[in-house]
Amino acid sequence: MKSSFWFEISLARRFLEENKAQTMLIVLGIAIGVAVMVFLSALIDGLQANLIQKTVGRSAHLVVGSADYGAANASRARAEHRVLLQDNTQQNVAPMVEWRNVSAALAADSRIETVLPVVEGSGLIRRGQADCAIVLRGFDLQRGDRIYDLSNSIIAGSRNAPDGAVLIGKDLAEDLGITAGDPIQLELSGREALSILVDGVFDLGMSAANQRWLVMDQRQAAALLGTGDRITSIEIQVKQVFEAEKLAREWETHLPGYEIESWQESNASMLSALSSQSSSSYTIQFFVLLAVTLGVASVLAISAVQKSKQIGILKAMGIRTSSVARVFVFQGMTLGLLGILLGFGLGLAMSKAFIIFARQDYTLLMKPLTSAIIILTTMVAATLSAYLPARKVAQINPIEVIRNG
Repeated sequence: MKSSFWFEISLARRFLEENKAQTMLIVLGIAIGVAVMVFLSALIDGLQANLIQKTVGRSAHLVVGSADYGAANASRARAEHRVLLQDNTQQNVAPMVEWRNVSAALAADSRIETVLPVVEGSGLIRRGQADCAIVLRGFDLQRGDRIYDLSNSIIAGSRNAPDGAVLIGKDLAEDLGITAGDPIQLELSGREALSILVDGVFDLGMSAANQRWLVMDQRQAAALLGTGDRITSIEIQVKQVFEAEKLAREWETHLPGYEIESWQESNASMLSALSSQSSSSYTIQFFVLLAVTLGVASVLAISAVQKSKQIGILKAMGIRTSSVARVFVFQGMTLGLLGILLGFGLGLAMSKAFIIFARQDYTLLMKPLTSAIIILTTMVAATLSAYLPARKVAQINPIEVIRNG
């Protein structure tokens, strides 16, 4: 049995070496197919990872809030009349009283990385003749740094912001013509305007934050907004980004009276686009793999016809039909393995060249699971491609082959 195995391996190698040009052509065809699959996977997976990082890398993955909603508002005086400004983007204003117990329970979940209680409200800030509607956000700056990376986002002022620091978004600072150290007039609903100093200007890479956020310590914001010891929401970052939706639905059952929104809900259009992109990639890869399979099968079928005389003689000498069929299977496996090795190198080189020449700012990402799928499907395809001519070989009548030459 052992000698038969090595005989089959030796015969398969001899058949491959007899026509080296044909063998190299098959290997090159498989390699190009693998290279296309690697190229698409590395670029699309890398692009998706970068998009997700830019979208949710510096933001909350989950937001816990009260199930009671209402529109936040702020008012100001304009020429003897009081004008009510309604901010429909800030709906989650019902205060959370038992937030400490909720925060502790969430923090105990090993799947959750950061839990950040937040006090939030709307207001206006004035600088000279310019004024802008803002969102006042209060949270522990040290803990908030784990989500928003504020210390590395400060573009004006000290990066090591003290606990009582007041930070403002880049676009908002530009609109008001201010920078770190400048005073602003802050007006909140039902309170007199007060003057505060801006300690720093940040750029989080999110237009909503850069245009409207005024950030300070939680206790300061609570005192200004009059929320006392209550908060308006709890923001969470999880360890596995794509588990956020599952965690949201799971924790909603444990926290009746609260609603939890995941980043997938707020970025549904982006997820739909990523899903469509992945589907297109898989469709292309399927047809590439199908073309490779048909190409290898057709070439090996021709090879089987060309070697029918040698095969007939071998069968006449007592070589079993199954043993001869395995020779072609071994050829397919060898061709598949060589094509995979060459194709992976070629595919990664193509991806790298594309990024360099196209001057893209994202990196390659070749997931281990994706690599394993490409290797497995290619080997299976190459082996099945060899099995088709192997079945043809099994039907050869050695007497007919020898008689007809």
